[in-house]
Amino acid sequence: MNNETPVRNVLKARLAAGQTTLVLRVKMGRTVDVVGIARAAGYHALYVDLQHSTISLDDTAQICTAAVYAGVSALVRVPVIDAAIIGRLLDGGAMGIIVPDVKNAAMAQDAVRLCRMPPLGERSIGGPIALTGFVPMPGARVAEIVNAETMVLAQLESAEAIGEAEAIAGVDGVDALFIGSNDLTLSLGIPGQYTHAKTKDCFARAIAAAKRHGKHLLIGGIPNADVAKVYVEMGAAPCFFPGADSALFYNGAKQAAVAFEALAAAPRN
Repeated sequence: MNNETPVRNVLKARLAAGQTTLVLRVKMGRTVDVVGIARAAGYHALYVDLQHSTISLDDTAQICTAAVYAGVSALVRVPVIDAAIIGRLLDGGAMGIIVPDVKNAAMAQDAVRLCRMPPLGERSIGGPIALTGFVPMPGARVAEIVNAETMVLAQLESAEAIGEAEAIAGVDGVDALFIGSNDLTLSLGIPGQYTHAKTKDCFARAIAAAKRHGKHLLIGGIPNADVAKVYVEMGAAPCFFPGADSALFYNGAKQAAVAFEALAAAPRN
């Protein structure tokens, strides 16, 4: 790892190549072990959800830095668009930021400004970082790597946001639109109805907007593969979020509990 071979953002590369990609949502894990588990299970990326957890910035940075060296892309969903939070997370190893509840182009522009270094944004240089392999290098080279490998995902979670999808997708520096399916269906008055006509219409509009601007459309909040397939066939990227670590842990624990309860209830000879 040196100036000629910087760290690569696996998620960004796989999206560009149209490859199937698996992303783990981290809400419960607070150690670097979650990175190893994600990689062993076949995931290509993860995102630490600071919007819906109490995970600290330091724990998040440890997870993100470990992910860099494991070849797993680590993103962070931030609770708000804030320079003090976003800059520290990116310096701490995050390869991208997921911005929740983006309602208009101005919000997307603010996020890009904080995530990109000049000339694309206003993020400052704070010394060697994980994304450059901690190798000292000229500021221009740091900016080149950061701007090439850092991702900005704008999450659309309301009918209002879908109405602004065209403008949001048109913001230079936004890599992808990311549908938050649970909040979107909730805002539409059809919570959890992922294949409802209203939901499909929102996806169709967002997919079309993303395609017109050469961006990706990601499907969030739908752990069911058959439902996700519907939107991939409509043009969404084959990038899947099978669930949060907390939900996957619960499902596995529940499955084991049911199996052993059945064993205990079985007739004995």
